[in-house]
Amino acid sequence: MTRFGDDPLAFFETVYREPAPWDIGGPQPAMVDLLAAWPPDGPILDVGCGTGDLAIHLARAGYETLGIDFVEAAIVQAQEKRSRLPSDVADRVEFQVADALRPSRLGRSFGAVVDSGFFHLFPPEAGDAFVDELAQVIRRGGRLYLHEFAVEFPVPNVPRAVTEAEVRERFVPARGWRLLSVQGGEFHSRIAPVPARLACVERV
Repeated sequence: MTRFGDDPLAFFETVYREPAPWDIGGPQPAMVDLLAAWPPDGPILDVGCGTGDLAIHLARAGYETLGIDFVEAAIVQAQEKRSRLPSDVADRVEFQVADALRPSRLGRSFGAVVDSGFFHLFPPEAGDAFVDELAQVIRRGGRLYLHEFAVEFPVPNVPRAVTEAEVRERFVPARGWRLLSVQGGEFHSRIAPVPARLACVERV
């Protein structure tokens, strides 16, 4: 059983039948600011990309970007957005149905991974395996960007809180990481903004 029932895919497929609460018509402003403060190298992988707004933002900024999500309906919507882009931007962004918890299966390496609302979807005990996966796809000197909820809600089907302490404990030199920034911010939605945790971590 996960935070989203015993069949998370079915849950998220249902969510994407309507505009998802986190689809705000563009990338999350706090993630945009984090990327501006700590510029990435490409190519970039967007894990749990949803309908593609962050990946498209990165492509507009000139980065080769791959967005992956396990919900086919989300990827279909992302590809529809891509089809409306100028050809030079569209050529820089790609979307695939894939398991974002296992990016090593892509068989590719990246200069950066962006995670805007993915890490907070699964329980802390799944974090070690995911971080190990990220270590396999981010090349040395590459960066991981996290933007997650920083508050717990006592209701089902809601992301968990990611604390500063968790970030500092997971991303340590002994595991091949250097923490560049960890800070508070907001995660916007069509309902209300939520306190968020943001971090930039470098692979060493």
